Formats: sequence, C-alpha cells, structure tokens
Amino acid sequence: MRRAGLAGIAMAIAGLVLASSSASGHLFHKIYEPPENQLTKDARLLRLLIDDPTDRFELARQVYEGETRIRIKPGGFRKWLKRPIEPGMVFRASYQLNRWSGSLKEEAERIDQEQGTDLAGRMAAGLDDRKRDVVAAAMREMFVVLIGELLESLWQRVEDEEAAARLYGYVLSYYSINLEGYLNIHHLNAATTARTALDAMTRALGDPETGAPPAPEAFDKQRRRFLRVLREVVGPR
Repeated sequence: MRRAGLAGIAMAIAGLVLASSSASGHLFHKIYEPPENQLTKDARLLRLLIDDPTDRFELARQVYEGETRIRIKPGGFRKWLKRPIEPGMVFRASYQLNRWSGSLKEEAERIDQEQGTDLAGRMAAGLDDRKRDVVAAAMREMFVVLIGELLESLWQRVEDEEAAARLYGYVLSYYSINLEGYLNIHHLNAATTARTALDAMTRALGDPETGAPPAPEAFDKQRRRFLRVLREVVGPR
C-alpha cells in the first residue's frame, strides 16, 4: 500500500465503527469516548503485548505486521483471526466505507518513504531484540506523524462541523493511546501544554448545541502549538 500526501489520511482515519451524525454533538459533551478503529486497536494490543511480563514479542510482531488479530481474555491473549479473512473497514477521504487490510508495519513504511524516517527499521529491531523501549518510542513517533496528518485534514474541513467532529475524535483517540500517558509521566509540562492546546482546539471547532461558530485561525494556532510540543518531546524532528 503506497500513498502520497494527504492520501495517507485514508488509513489514519480508518473506522471499524464510524461515528454517526450524533458524534458531532457528543464531541462537545464533557464526557466523550474517542472512537476506535483497526489502527488504534492494533496499537493498543501491541503495547499490551510488549509490556506483558511473559515476553509475547512474537505475537506482538504478528499484530504489528497485520498477520493476526487477537483479543484479550482473562489471564492472557488469544489469537482471533487472520486479516485476509476479515479485513477491517476504512473511512477514506471520500467519506465512504471501504475494505482495508493494512497494518501498523505498512503505515511505518509509508511514513518512512514520505518523510525519510526509519520507524519500520527501528520497530523490527526492537521486536527482534525484545527491547520494549525501542518499540514504544518508534510507535510514539509514528503516532505524532499520524496526528499531524489528521490535523492537516481537519484544518481543511474545520468549518464542516460533522467532518471536523469525526476527524477530531480520532485525534483524541490517537493521542490518548500512545502519547498522553507517556507525557503525563515523563514530561508533565509538555503534557499540560498539549492538553491546553487540545481544549482550545475543541472550543475553536465551535459548538453546534450553542450555535458558536468555528474559529479557523484559533484552531490553526492551537494545532501548530500542539504539534510543536509533541515533536519537541517525542519526535520525529
């Protein structure tokens, strides 16, 4: 799978269950659970596997390469199914559902090709050497890039309330899965700045319930601030 430019957003906003039109309203409620997709599910499971004390690195590699999906059961993990049997759903830039059988590895390779990074190489080396920190660091950097792509796509649609709400939900999801906990533990000042920028972006998107319109300039300022903090602390630079 090879894409250029914003076409990469197609995978980044992949939805197994897409946010419905009501998600636009829910985004602005105080209690909101960001949406999941195959990418976020794979990333969450990969982190659990590399942190597992029983060293499940081989299974982690299978998840990373898109060969296996697994689910958690009490006391451990269980293989579920092969991707070719049941690919996930992708929510493409055309806002139409399409079948997708990509992987975290393919995303890392795409980013490497487009940005000159070495995420895929570092991920492979970390899995081979069973080095949790190496794998986790590469994953964080990958998600900074994915968030940047999402925010660029959102910026182009910031005045479309429904599209903006859907995309912003994935921004929150990607941040919470791979970055928020790390920043809160290791870089508290950066975490505070990032959260402040996210809150400001939420307000800048407007509020359909109160009729407050989007504020594109304010949104752009805060997205740049948010990404600057992530790149300074996490990378890639």
